[in-house]
Amino acid sequence: MVGSPGMSGAPPSVDPAANVPETGTAPPAGAGATPFFAPIPFKNSQIGWGLAAMAGVIHRLDPDTTLKPSTGAVGGFYSENKSWGVFAVEMARLKQDRWRLIGLAMYADVHYDFFGIGEAAGDAGVSVPVDQKMAIALGMGLRRLTTGLYAGPSFLWIRSDVALDESPETPEVPAEEDLQRIDLLAPGIQAEFDSRNDDYWPSHGSYAITRATFFTKGMGSSREFQRYMVGWSWFATLKPERLVLATNLNSTIAKGDVPFWAIPSVGAGMYGLRGYTQGRYRDKVVTTLQAELRGHTAGRLGANAFFGIAQVAPSLGDLGDADVLPAGGAGLRFQLTDKYPMHMRADYAWGKKESILYISIGEAF
Repeated sequence: MVGSPGMSGAPPSVDPAANVPETGTAPPAGAGATPFFAPIPFKNSQIGWGLAAMAGVIHRLDPDTTLKPSTGAVGGFYSENKSWGVFAVEMARLKQDRWRLIGLAMYADVHYDFFGIGEAAGDAGVSVPVDQKMAIALGMGLRRLTTGLYAGPSFLWIRSDVALDESPETPEVPAEEDLQRIDLLAPGIQAEFDSRNDDYWPSHGSYAITRATFFTKGMGSSREFQRYMVGWSWFATLKPERLVLATNLNSTIAKGDVPFWAIPSVGAGMYGLRGYTQGRYRDKVVTTLQAELRGHTAGRLGANAFFGIAQVAPSLGDLGDADVLPAGGAGLRFQLTDKYPMHMRADYAWGKKESILYISIGEAF
């Protein structure tokens, strides 16, 4: 479940939208509760090597054991550049899975690099280090409208404090209004369609999501802006049957008085393109297309090869003039449990100007 720190064990992205969980599907787990604990090493493009720890329980709030289970977890992380965070998350399925309720609370202190805004700033690769302290609370309720289709409201609160880690030697610095405490409140709406046979290692089906979040001063928010996100992933089994083709297409758009850290960026958020440092290429419109060939042995080992492209632009109308940012790579997988095909993944990816190693839990999409 990419971008969800509570479920993947990965650290929170500097993009707040990346921390909104995906509800997904999971195989029935039988009756009772299944506790779990996992220390998870990771390698992140901005905060480096680190260790996350997650403890939780797969449980049922409905007596029907043929339905998908609920999951709750708490955890935290620490990285080599002294970034750290803690979180708690619950993803509950109620009333024969007619309702899916999601709650998330987290706090993080993250050190990362700001490269500026726009394609030219990303190409220049000049950055200034910043320190961001962020508290997040999210509530979401999704109602099943028909088989596989859910929709419902959300409410998001964010408190952000950003400071420069050192005196900048470049004009590419965050705007003055971003270097202060910001309180953001946003109602939103989300709809998703899910026909995947599994959320950890799907071999057929698709997952589509659309999300709109409206940060408004009328509710006490310090800034007024909107974020929109659409994404679609499709999965198909190939010959031989242990091969799976996975594809993903997504776009994120921001409008209004957007803080720099909430401007969409390549490599961040749900379905981030591997091969690019999070935030190096950012603008108000980001689009990404990815394809991945996945293979698995009869045991716990798997491997993959992937390719993708992205574009950034100040508006949808400017995408036609934007450069195409290519990426590709390969990786290995190790299945962590017999019961669920959840994997530790190690991917090495090449982008336009850099190459990056990723280590985390769960697939990129």
